[in-house]
Amino acid sequence: MLVLDSRTADSGEVRDVVTGFVADRCPWADLAAVRLVVTELLANALRHTDGRWRLRLLVQGRRLTLELDDASPVPPEVRRPDFGGGGGFGWPLVLRLVDEVDVRPGPTGKTVRAVWWEPDADRPEERSDGRARGATDGRGGGSAGTEAPYLSRRSASARASGSSSGTADD
Repeated sequence: MLVLDSRTADSGEVRDVVTGFVADRCPWADLAAVRLVVTELLANALRHTDGRWRLRLLVQGRRLTLELDDASPVPPEVRRPDFGGGGGFGWPLVLRLVDEVDVRPGPTGKTVRAVWWEPDADRPEERSDGRARGATDGRGGGSAGTEAPYLSRRSASARASGSSSGTADD
């Protein structure tokens, strides 16, 4: 597991460390996609919170999981892009670049959890709430709690391959 936070690393360092970690442990992963998701999530944490964040990367078998905690309880949302500099591009991009994503409230903000699966990996059987069996609660440990996520969904690429779950619309 790799853990970085705003007290010890800046966003440029994070991208470099994440790239090395993923290249070493997940040669199947799309490094450009992972770096872009990291960049977008960090930018949102810096833009919409007091700037505190913690990032965790974990490789478990054929799955790469990124979790980013930030200090805002407000979940990201898909909104109309503002070509005048007001944003609206990042969250839809994240949703398209990951295989699964969920956003969970936490004691001091929220956790955005993004998952990439190795192509052709056998995925765990899903639970009735659409999350994989054994999935974490979004706060980095244990099995899923009873608190419902703000958002839990599979990406467009996962839906296109026949998987379906989640509650967010594009």
